[in-house]
Amino acid sequence: MARMPDALSHWHTLLEGFQTSPLEFYGAVEEALHRREIPNAATLRVDWKEGGILSARREYLRVARGRLVFDICAAPFGTGFFFSWWLAERSSSLGLLLLFLIPILALVVLAVCLKVFGAFLGFLAAIVLFPAVLWFLGKLVRDGALGSDTEDLVISIPLIGRFYEWVFAPNTWYKMDTALMFQEAVRKAVLEVIDRLTSTKGIRALSELERKPIMRELTR
Repeated sequence: MARMPDALSHWHTLLEGFQTSPLEFYGAVEEALHRREIPNAATLRVDWKEGGILSARREYLRVARGRLVFDICAAPFGTGFFFSWWLAERSSSLGLLLLFLIPILALVVLAVCLKVFGAFLGFLAAIVLFPAVLWFLGKLVRDGALGSDTEDLVISIPLIGRFYEWVFAPNTWYKMDTALMFQEAVRKAVLEVIDRLTSTKGIRALSELERKPIMRELTR
């Protein structure tokens, strides 16, 4: 079963006496997002299991931007209809496995240096060259030259991931502001569609309190 992302903020509401089509709602949200032209954002459909391995699946609309993902849910519940979204940060489950690649890379660098420079100078060259190789690979990852999902894999590596973030992707005011911009753009797109649906069917509009998300660690 897929690993749940780490939730940063959340919102939900249950509209009593209201029904709509989840697929039509997702389509309307995608249109609202398209009009907002959110930079580097993509939409897709993902399935999350309702319970254990053999349980049914529930389709969500996902809005992804870098490591941040919005999973939006629309589902009937009794005589009402439930809406929710989760803003989360993706992390790979392969981090521990990738940790074993670091000593292999070190041995490769050492073997090359020993062959080129001999025993003594080769060992000294490896000590200097290995950090340089790691820095070069980190720069390629940060620039996206090794694929858009590679950074997620690197950050998931124990200890190495923390060091990578400290060197190449530290938290900044701009980074946190951009995450908040993404959250607000998607949140308003979802509320825009809900407001249109409730207005059409004569359901009362959501109050300001009902519109507020539950913030967790978005500005950590």
